[in-house]
Amino acid sequence: MDDRPTFPLIVHDDERPVLRLALKVFRDDLGHGEQRIIALADDVTARIVDDEREPLVLDAASMKVTWSALHTLLDSSARGQGDERAHLRALLDRLPGEHDMRAIDLDTELDRRG
Repeated sequence: MDDRPTFPLIVHDDERPVLRLALKVFRDDLGHGEQRIIALADDVTARIVDDEREPLVLDAASMKVTWSALHTLLDSSARGQGDERAHLRALLDRLPGEHDMRAIDLDTELDRRG
């Protein structure tokens, strides 16, 4: 039984496309040496549910990758992309903050996953 803590992220219907886009852009920017992170981004993308009443359950590693993907897309988006930016901010607001994310050692968390 896996007793590591998880985080339930509610993804509203209108936020689902921007979350998928953020994860795709993030994974596409990774190099060949980062296959474990690419696989993790793909795993999170595959687990995005079509029912906003069912949360996307994230462990520490998938939460950090999701947070990083959302932040990366927000930082690269233009002011004219208001709806997209609003969805990105709303998702980020429902995740723990930057201090908590930076405290997660992704390599350690990936090693724990096996």
